[in-house]
Amino acid sequence: MTQPVFAETQGAVSPSPVKIQDYKTKAGIAGWHVETPNIPVLTLALTFKDAGDKNDPKGLNGVAEFLSGMLDEGAGNYDSAKFKELILEKNIRLGVSQNSDSFTITLRGTKENIQDLFEILTMILLKPRFDDDAFNRVKEQILTSLSQSLHSENSVAGDTFNKQAFAGHPYSHTTQDTLEGVRKIKRENLIQFMKDFLTFDKIQVVSAGDISFQDIQAKLDTALKDLPVSGKASTVGFADLKTTGDVTVVEMDIPQSVILFYQPGLDRKDKDFYAAYIMNSILGDGMFKSRLWDEVRENRGLAYGISSSLQWTQHSNYIIGSTATANKDAGEVVKIIREEWQKMKDKGANQKELDFVRERMVGSYPLGFTSTPQIVGLMKNYMTDGLPTEFINQRNDLIRAVTLNDVNRVAQSLLQPEKLSFIIVGKPEGLPKDGAQK
Repeated sequence: MTQPVFAETQGAVSPSPVKIQDYKTKAGIAGWHVETPNIPVLTLALTFKDAGDKNDPKGLNGVAEFLSGMLDEGAGNYDSAKFKELILEKNIRLGVSQNSDSFTITLRGTKENIQDLFEILTMILLKPRFDDDAFNRVKEQILTSLSQSLHSENSVAGDTFNKQAFAGHPYSHTTQDTLEGVRKIKRENLIQFMKDFLTFDKIQVVSAGDISFQDIQAKLDTALKDLPVSGKASTVGFADLKTTGDVTVVEMDIPQSVILFYQPGLDRKDKDFYAAYIMNSILGDGMFKSRLWDEVRENRGLAYGISSSLQWTQHSNYIIGSTATANKDAGEVVKIIREEWQKMKDKGANQKELDFVRERMVGSYPLGFTSTPQIVGLMKNYMTDGLPTEFINQRNDLIRAVTLNDVNRVAQSLLQPEKLSFIIVGKPEGLPKDGAQK
């Protein structure tokens, strides 16, 4: 499925204010930085916005993912083995990832090796090797993993969701599409993708650690000054989420049915976002005391877990949930989910539910500030969402401001039981013979 671009944390204390410094370097790089002189490390996430796998060339699904697997396989004068020895020797942790909308390189190093960290960043972006042995090995690893996923009920459910919900949009690609694409990918395809999308104009940076506001800017400008100034502009548009309100069954000979359910959502910047966020948590956040959890697991023992969540990407907003149950109980679980969806829309939540969820959200938030990787992770999500730097200290006030009237008004307007669509992988029983329930 398309990857969400937002995360929350769980716990029970109050946060200290975090001062984010917003800057634009002399060369034009946009960034956020938190100085942590009491923590002698630096964590940095360099994101190329609008550079994820939605931009894979036609017929070559998997280029962005393949590239993310190759950038730590050697650079400059270092082949794959020597490069891994280098980052181990310098105490640097390197991670490369991509999702539908962006491409991110994350580095973490000790204060003593900050200069090495930036030199390694320059090396992998400007002098990647893509040696034949590493290329062939990574390709085989990806193909093996994808082939295995074709037989995973969770992957099949996710692929069916992508294909059904985002038909005609780049988000609709499936494991099979990627498998076919990766088989065709050549070294020059990775090089071209870097030229097109890992460019200076797409850079956003977030960092936290024991380095000054001024020094981080100077080092970024030096490290990235020779990147291509610009590349291709992404032409991907907003996805029209396809919802029918029906149940789609993909038969698989397994003892449990995997169930996905989804409907349209709302924009991250919508004025009712936090009311919707709390409403969904009451309905199905996957934790003890949510309604779906109580009705499906606690009261009837039909599943080990069940959850729903708000999701938003650059080109789509939706609510999606999942569970798994014995095949014989699939029809009953679908019925319960529909009933709880309708009940929340018609009758709303109560004050006790609101108070419980709201205080848990407020109390849990500070656990996201216990390390530089956590701080960077939050900042990256907030920057991606276009939020201001002060949001990190304002978020709990926004949660506290949500009233019961807000939650119930949003439940009435946002929840659409008639558009709640189900995907079931397994041999479900108890469904109408035509596979549809409304």
